[in-house]
Amino acid sequence: MDKTSLLKIGKVLILSIEGEVNDFSVVSMQDMLLKEVRNTSTRGVILNIARLEIVDSYMARVLSDTARMIRLMGGITILVGVNPMIALTMVDMGLDIKEVKTALNLDAALELLTGLTTLGRYSEESL
Repeated sequence: MDKTSLLKIGKVLILSIEGEVNDFSVVSMQDMLLKEVRNTSTRGVILNIARLEIVDSYMARVLSDTARMIRLMGGITILVGVNPMIALTMVDMGLDIKEVKTALNLDAALELLTGLTTLGRYSEESL
């Protein structure tokens, strides 16, 4: 992976993924993110893929698996930055990322997380 950046805002982690992604680097990113969720008691994770040109079937599966793992740890995952070509590719490939919520941009993702986690509204119904 060319570059990832991890930012913590309150109980939210924002992971931005940029550059080329290979199988090893996406698994390393998953491992690093899960450790950070555990170590920081994170309630929400935003995965920003706006600077990726391609998401292949393996990466989509790892993203979905990561979201499922974060959910088991008590958190929520939101995917942002899905460009039209990635969306078309994922639909054409029949990729299922049902564990991952999506938002148009970081602002929308933060609003969604705030709505899902404040005042005890974080529940199965809100997911």
